[in-house]
Amino acid sequence: MVATLISLGANLGDPRESMFAAKRLLTNCFGSSNVNCSRLYRTPPIGGPSGQEDFLNAVVAIQTDKSVWEVWETIKTIESTLGRQRQLRWEARRIDIDLLLYGGHRIWTPHLKVPHPRMCMRTFVLLPACEVASDWVDPVTQWSILQLAENLRSSEICGLRVVCPDSSLLGKLQELVGSQQTAPFKIEWYQQPPQDRELVNPSSSIHNSSALSIFAVASPDPMTILWEDYSLPWAGLLELSPSGRREKAGILLSGPRYLMPANDLRWAAHEIHSAQQAMTCIIEPTEDF
Repeated sequence: MVATLISLGANLGDPRESMFAAKRLLTNCFGSSNVNCSRLYRTPPIGGPSGQEDFLNAVVAIQTDKSVWEVWETIKTIESTLGRQRQLRWEARRIDIDLLLYGGHRIWTPHLKVPHPRMCMRTFVLLPACEVASDWVDPVTQWSILQLAENLRSSEICGLRVVCPDSSLLGKLQELVGSQQTAPFKIEWYQQPPQDRELVNPSSSIHNSSALSIFAVASPDPMTILWEDYSLPWAGLLELSPSGRREKAGILLSGPRYLMPANDLRWAAHEIHSAQQAMTCIIEPTEDF
């Protein structure tokens, strides 16, 4: 059996009914003895179009003998059954189910990335997750869920770091983000060539820290080269994919990190602003789930 962690969210229609319907379907698919749910939490909408209602969020810990792809297909089927439609990114939705962890697996594909790339920055995911999986380990940072959650709430987190290999792109991104920063949140900016092995040196002043690091990488020809293919060497270097050789190289990085597409600079700036909100948003438990 593989320890699997998923998140649920809803803010369209009757969110409470959607959440309980999702729980019923998950229980039917995986068995009631294998499903453990956090409480429901109320969360402000992060990153999407304006005018949305608050979300209800929860995290579910599952023990399963299904493969990761079977789990993913099960999640998508449940979303479809409950009326999930995808039109705009981060829009209001009847139900949203994300695969956060699948054992110690690291997956980097265009359709599925595990651990969930934004899990490490989302208070509305990590706090509920602490109720059902506090000692489970994130295979990227080697931190427990509890450590990731406490890190977001600690006084050491006063902002985040943005690292980009292209100085011109970094300057444009910095200019776009500048007007969106949330005081007193602080962003530090670094230009780092991809061939510079200091990127993974634990003595690096950039990365020997618990602060979130966002790596902004743009594909030179996004029309012909999938970003996931172009960024795969970075994913390996940052130990986000199975090609990251921790067993040979040792643990070379510390702290949470996110590898972000940066071809659309306005969207990339929006992602950074959304990361600020997700790290610091106030959430409140509402009821048992």
